[in-house]
Amino acid sequence: MSILIVEDNPTNAMILKHLARKVADDEITVQADANDALVLCHNTLFDMLIVDQILPGMTGLQFVKAIRQLHRYDTVPIIMVTGDNDPALRLAAKQNGVSDFLTKPVEALAFRQLIANHRGRKATAE
Repeated sequence: MSILIVEDNPTNAMILKHLARKVADDEITVQADANDALVLCHNTLFDMLIVDQILPGMTGLQFVKAIRQLHRYDTVPIIMVTGDNDPALRLAAKQNGVSDFLTKPVEALAFRQLIANHRGRKATAE
């Protein structure tokens, strides 16, 4: 299983990658720029995406909308990580294909459980 983390803050990216490694020994790629991540997704099929909302190039929501246009990403879980608790953002994100949310600062146990849950769903779908 391969995971793409789209996060522009190097410290947050390192923390997310470290936490993901606790659950999965899979290939984990980190991309800081949403446009570069989108290009990467055109060339590589990831099994899970973890996306920050505030990114250079485009917002996390715009990124998710673009990803969901790629049919091979129809069922790939997308977890949005954000410090924004605005219900309107969460509703828009869900409507555009976000599978789940984590609020910053990310709580380690909740993050690992979420990754494990989505990995399990992916395994049973295959």
